[in-house]
Amino acid sequence: MKYRKHLMSFLLLFLVNSTNLIAENSTISSKYSSVSEAHVTRDNTDQILIDRVVLAEQQLRVQKQNYQVYGGLCLIVILSVIAYLIYSQYQLKHYQSQKEKELKEALSKIEIQNKQQEQRLKISKDLHDTIGAQLTYIISSLDNLKYAFDIKDEKLKEKLNIISSFTSHTIYEFRDSIWAMTKNEITFLDLQARISNYIDQIKLNDSNIQFVFKVGDNVDSIIKFTTVEGFNIYSVIYEAIQNSIKHANASMIKVEVIKMVSNLVFKISDNGKGFSTTTVIRGNGLNTMMKRIQSIGGLVEINSIENAGTEIIITI
Repeated sequence: MKYRKHLMSFLLLFLVNSTNLIAENSTISSKYSSVSEAHVTRDNTDQILIDRVVLAEQQLRVQKQNYQVYGGLCLIVILSVIAYLIYSQYQLKHYQSQKEKELKEALSKIEIQNKQQEQRLKISKDLHDTIGAQLTYIISSLDNLKYAFDIKDEKLKEKLNIISSFTSHTIYEFRDSIWAMTKNEITFLDLQARISNYIDQIKLNDSNIQFVFKVGDNVDSIIKFTTVEGFNIYSVIYEAIQNSIKHANASMIKVEVIKMVSNLVFKISDNGKGFSTTTVIRGNGLNTMMKRIQSIGGLVEINSIENAGTEIIITI
């Protein structure tokens, strides 16, 4: 910028001097014409010749100065073009350097993400091979106890059934956690496929329950969630379906996904026995569901009427 200011000042000064020289040339030319006319009227031929010689010398001097002005202007133009080209080259190199820096940073981030992904996959595989296998062994052992021994104590039978059910539920949650761990982000299509698979598993185990899983046409399938958001949404839907099966004795369960303005809404409803929202104290299950959604900036609304079913609305 400093160089450009000096260059502009020099150019302005040079143009002012050039203007003065051109004006001087015009004045001399006018003087030459006036002198010529005046001396024509006189017979002093020698003086006329002397004056003409002097004027001719002045004209040559002015012409020489004009050539210098034009040459100087050409030089300034050439220097300006060279300066512009040098500045443009500098700007181009600076732009390329900036882009190379951004590219290196992007490649570095991708490399870090790839390493993190490899670590997550390794950890999830190790967890599945150790804890998953141990939980499966516990369920198998409990089933063997129930069938290998004639257990007449009803309280003991009930206790074993509770432990087996709790362990099975833990395995499902454990698998869901591993599913979330293996992803950098969870798309809506991932979430939709996970819910569909879970519903299909329930249908295989209990054909008496009818399911409706519907996604609105206005739902954008390319929506992306963080792993925490996707995991929490799925966990709440999973828990709501479990409650409809175990506690509400529902024969019809609906899972709907719609878009309302800029929000994504998940509705889980059933035709079970329902409960009174004013008299029933919310247990750990309902509180956990609400905390999961609130932690990702969402809202949970629970509507239920005795003998008329329950509806859980998740707004993200």
